[in-house]
Amino acid sequence: MSKQLAQRGARAASNQRRLRLRARIAMLAAMLGALAACTSVPQRTGEYLDERSGNTVAVVTQPLIFARQRTDVAAYARDYATLVAVEGDNAGKFSQYLLLYRWSTVDRRMSPPPPPDAGELQIQAEGRVIVLKPVEPFPFDLSHREQLHLPESADPVVHAYVMDLATLRFIAGSRVLSVVMPQEALGTPFVMWRDGRAALSRFVQRASGS
Repeated sequence: MSKQLAQRGARAASNQRRLRLRARIAMLAAMLGALAACTSVPQRTGEYLDERSGNTVAVVTQPLIFARQRTDVAAYARDYATLVAVEGDNAGKFSQYLLLYRWSTVDRRMSPPPPPDAGELQIQAEGRVIVLKPVEPFPFDLSHREQLHLPESADPVVHAYVMDLATLRFIAGSRVLSVVMPQEALGTPFVMWRDGRAALSRFVQRASGS
């Protein structure tokens, strides 16, 4: 009798250990699932409605920002060129653009901003030079400053360039990038200052439906 009771007690203890192990496994699986959900969701492209045109505008979540040193006029001063990929949806007709914001931390009394007609842009990528001419008029409503990544503390010169997804994909995948504004008096290239290539790649993937 005592032997049977001992066997039953051992079986009960074994069952409790199995139940506790199963509970721990279930909890671990739930935690891993939650972690995967947090890390695998891609950063989505921002969208807004352009009230002026009625178009839906998709904007890359992080721009490409290029800079060049201006120690010729002030210590730590820089000129900047911010590039923002956008896509306009006009009743199912999609058009891609690259927006440029030319701005600077240099005092305008020491170095005035470039004239509005100096908008030709050259993107140098992997030995290839992409030459872009600005379109007129500027196709977007700049009142959406935050969505379009306009610099907060600057009054930039703005331009827009017609783009296509193949060129944007090439730029996003290029290891070496620089920017030149050939119509400006200073021909020094702008080099990468804040990298947004990963965000540009996501933008292209979403726009192409891949």
